[in-house]
Amino acid sequence: MVDEKTPDVATPEEIMAKIAAAGASGDLAEVIRLGNQLKKHQTEIAKAEAEKLKAEAEAMAGDRANLAAELLKTVKGIPGISGDLGKVKATGFTFKLPYHDAQGVEVKASVALTVPTIKAKTGGGGGGSTGALKNQTGLSRHELVDQYATEDEKIQIAEVENNATTRPDSARYTAEKPVIKRILADNPHLIKH
Repeated sequence: MVDEKTPDVATPEEIMAKIAAAGASGDLAEVIRLGNQLKKHQTEIAKAEAEKLKAEAEAMAGDRANLAAELLKTVKGIPGISGDLGKVKATGFTFKLPYHDAQGVEVKASVALTVPTIKAKTGGGGGGSTGALKNQTGLSRHELVDQYATEDEKIQIAEVENNATTRPDSARYTAEKPVIKRILADNPHLIKH
């Protein structure tokens, strides 16, 4: 068994090898201790990756703003673009280059028109479901994500927010929706009856 007074400074691979050795010897306490150490290491890696993505986004902010201005100038130069968009009641469009998603699936280039949303029901006030999740669980969206989302989910949410060209808060909300759904499905005890 490893001396508790001497902290382990090991790579994840070394920790996994120690876990295998402890498991083979039947030392469950050591397996758990090393597992916790590995988990702590993974959390630090995820935090560092999120910080790296944030710094990268901040470093590119000026270049992104300049590119956006150039694209706007180019789009305005397309003959009849405003009239064509107006004919179909579109207020703009989003163009996406082809790319590979996190699972390696190729996503083709696309253009999506921005059109006004149609409300499903009329009457009532605005505000939608503001506070509904907090009333349901006692926790806000951010608290649920902070406490129950996996590190991979947190990184993915941060990437979506950092890569948003407009309204990062809206992009974050959209990225959080499936995570919140999974959290509530995996933790039904959170829902007050």
